[in-house]
Amino acid sequence: MKQTIFILLALALCWGCITDREPTARSKVAVELTVRSAPMTTTTRATDETTIRDLNFYLMDKAGRVVVFRYLTTTTLRFECPPGVYLMRIAANVGRSLGESADLSRYMVTYQQDYDTLPMFYEQETTISCSSGSVVQLPPINVKRFVSKISYNLTAKPADMELKSVQLLTVPSTAALFAGNGPASGNPDDYTHGPEMLLTGRQAAGSYYMLPNLQGVRTSITDQKQKNADNAPPCASWLLIRATRGSKVLAYSVYLGENNTSDFNVRANCHYRLNITLLNDNTADTRIAAYTAAVYDDFDDGNIGGYCVYDPDYSLHVDMVNENSSLAISGRLEVTQGDSDYFEFDRTDCNNSFDFEIYNPKGGNYFYLDYGPSVFTKDNSTLAYRVTLTDEYGFAQSYDFKHTMANIVYAHTSAGGSVTADRCLYTQTANEGGGKRTAALCHEDGCRLTAAATGSYAFVGWYADAAYSRLLSSSESYNYVPRDSHADIYARFRVMETPLDSKGTANCYIAPALDTRYSFDATVQGNGKNTTNIWPQQLHGVSARVLWESGTLSETVVKDAAYSNGRISFSTGAVRGNAVIGLFDAAGNCIWSWHIWSVDYDPATMAQTYSSGAVFMDRNIGALTTDCTQPSSRGLYYQWGRKDPFPHPATCQDINKRADAVYAEGFEYAVSYPRNAGTESPYDNMTVEWSIAHPTTFMSDAMYEDWEEWTSVADWLYNHHPNLWGNVTTSNNNISKVSLKSIYDPCPVGWKVPSPEDFAGIERVSQSSPYYVTIHYNGNRTTNIPTGGTFVETRFMNNGQLGRLYTNAPYNMHWGTWACRYGDISCTSIFFSTGSVPSFIGTTDYYRYAANPIRCIRE
Repeated sequence: MKQTIFILLALALCWGCITDREPTARSKVAVELTVRSAPMTTTTRATDETTIRDLNFYLMDKAGRVVVFRYLTTTTLRFECPPGVYLMRIAANVGRSLGESADLSRYMVTYQQDYDTLPMFYEQETTISCSSGSVVQLPPINVKRFVSKISYNLTAKPADMELKSVQLLTVPSTAALFAGNGPASGNPDDYTHGPEMLLTGRQAAGSYYMLPNLQGVRTSITDQKQKNADNAPPCASWLLIRATRGSKVLAYSVYLGENNTSDFNVRANCHYRLNITLLNDNTADTRIAAYTAAVYDDFDDGNIGGYCVYDPDYSLHVDMVNENSSLAISGRLEVTQGDSDYFEFDRTDCNNSFDFEIYNPKGGNYFYLDYGPSVFTKDNSTLAYRVTLTDEYGFAQSYDFKHTMANIVYAHTSAGGSVTADRCLYTQTANEGGGKRTAALCHEDGCRLTAAATGSYAFVGWYADAAYSRLLSSSESYNYVPRDSHADIYARFRVMETPLDSKGTANCYIAPALDTRYSFDATVQGNGKNTTNIWPQQLHGVSARVLWESGTLSETVVKDAAYSNGRISFSTGAVRGNAVIGLFDAAGNCIWSWHIWSVDYDPATMAQTYSSGAVFMDRNIGALTTDCTQPSSRGLYYQWGRKDPFPHPATCQDINKRADAVYAEGFEYAVSYPRNAGTESPYDNMTVEWSIAHPTTFMSDAMYEDWEEWTSVADWLYNHHPNLWGNVTTSNNNISKVSLKSIYDPCPVGWKVPSPEDFAGIERVSQSSPYYVTIHYNGNRTTNIPTGGTFVETRFMNNGQLGRLYTNAPYNMHWGTWACRYGDISCTSIFFSTGSVPSFIGTTDYYRYAANPIRCIRE
């Protein structure tokens, strides 16, 4: 027979926990009892944990057939069924009718982050007996929640530690409502994560709901520190607590289960209360993982006065230190201020934002940053961006950067002036080589640069290149307007050179002042005049350099020789002396040279008029003093007819040592022996042209035995030339008394090599051996002639015993009678002897390759 049955459905109001799982209440409740929610512990949620809003009721016989199905929204149910043993199943708060034909063994409950009411279930075998009454009253049924409740109470003990977030991880996405106590899925794809709860401060409390997750027991775990990721089942549920301590990002892993060690089961209708205190950040406890991210850029490497200048190789650095952490970390850069059209991240256009990965989680990561508008303006000069790093569990940290950019112009100056900048954002000056570099920062309005010459220099102009080929402005003040974020301009100064050729050109120039810039015409050979059998050619040089200077240190007498626009300029140093400057063509050949006589001396004011009427200098050319006890009074030595000098002896008696001189590389002092020249003809090195190209080489004669192939030549010149120093003699049977200064004359402007007749009337007065002979040059007027001997190859013959002064006479003119002896290898020099027997002044006809001093006369 059929029985009418009343069932009162009552909610089980108890939860389980890790430490105390509460038993299910079985108290009977009368049919008429109203079911209400019992008071609950305060949680962070507003979920209704007690209400039953709907239910699906199934009464099934032993064969699994549904005998009774009801979907209702009340908790009181009346139905009729035969007495017997039945399986009763109830699915509560599923929000819909599942239908009579539902396969309950396969019915899955889906995880929700938030619940209005909790899903509940009941499954129990029930016996319905016959009753003498009309109604069978069943005991109240306690449905169970199909979720677990995870409550946490967090405390960070260190004062400098701050809680950041908590999150329940590895939560089943679905669970079978009537699966019983079977194991949960081992497939990670069947799991999801609970929402991340952001925290602040050092304390926090809250709760999560999750579907049951039975992951079993690991009996090998005996200590709670072993309950970590290394030992846990892959799909075990756990609580991730994030905190920071200084710059360190901490991750604490708390695995759920029925105990603190081996159990990883999270059961339905259980309440797990977790009271967690974070004691430290010691990563020796493998439940604690930490990483530190140091995020910085190097824009300030280009910071000048608080502004950054453009550099395409700025970098963003992310330095990672990981402890027990293997979290994947991604980054995002967002441009918050500036023109993002000109911003590149790691050589890629950014377009306001860019996502990137941290490729080295345990070390340095860097990415190129390039912010490069063509010109920085007030509107685009501020670059601001934010970098956000997010680990794989969603914990994020942000870093903000802000820089003010500026255009920069470098104003370069060499010696001779300075530059100042105004109307700019910032300026600074630093040394650069021998000059200065002034940096001026500005935006689109630019700035004003002002050049100021110093000392004996003059401002030439502003140039766009270091070669001074593109003139920008010749005004000292230059209003610079940027066309690019970086520019270099060059302020050119030049020495206000003192011209040495204002009264004519010559092969020797007197430079009277120390530390002074001088110049002369370097397109003219000598005085540039045609003389007998000599025709000058215009010089076309490209560079100049000092070939030798007296002393032991370079650049003390003459320095900074330069060629420009047909002129050679140079500076005198801090020491008096002599030097030779050479002019070179494009092939590197010396095509002419000039003697620089650095001496505080004006020949005109100290001139001496001899009995002959000739006006002589009071010293030999190249002499630095008239104190004839000093070796430098002997002056320089010249081979007859050549324009280039050799140094005087080092002492007043030594015949072997030349005075100290510093020679340029490739122009060291040398002696040319024609027979050893190695050329096709020994005479190839015995030309005027060869002498010009080798101004520091003594050109010796060519001597051969009678039986040898070649003929001896007792001259430095193979084709004898009687007119080199201006004497107009054209044959070897007379000596003309007429002479004009030639282009090979070694004397300064306005002076020339004397003729023998210019010495007429001089008389020997006395001698001061080994220094000088004193003569009367006009009446009782006296002057001293140094006795420095004659220089040949490497020796100063008779140094300290006699002196010789060259004349321009190409042959030997006898003293007193003026009778002549002609020979193409001879020349006339005035001879001053210190010997007492005889003691005389005369002329000699020594070979032209010998070198003697010269005392010039006014033209």
